[in-house]
Amino acid sequence: MDLLRVGVALVGVALLIIALVALAFYLDVRGRVGGPQVPFSAFCYEGYVVVSAYVDLRNVTVADGSGRVLCAFDFLRAGSERVCRVGNGTVAVVEAGGYSRVVVCPGPPRPVRD
Repeated sequence: MDLLRVGVALVGVALLIIALVALAFYLDVRGRVGGPQVPFSAFCYEGYVVVSAYVDLRNVTVADGSGRVLCAFDFLRAGSERVCRVGNGTVAVVEAGGYSRVVVCPGPPRPVRD
């Protein structure tokens, strides 16, 4: 009986090792294949659009919903940020290097009525 228990324990340990190796392989492959790199992020804070560059960017524009350019930046160095005033209650489109992001700046809160 003791030999049977040792065999079952060894099989369990072997399955655990195989599972850990498979998990390590999956995480390694997922890290290498990762999706496309996003060159920048943009968000709205109290009527200002903040653009954060992850890579060096050229010709960055911030436009309103109708396409009117509100701000244009010739160059943003990787790791830097720029700010553009767009106002509250607007939608802004940030474009750079063939990539665009839509940013919504909410309007002022509506008063509460009884």
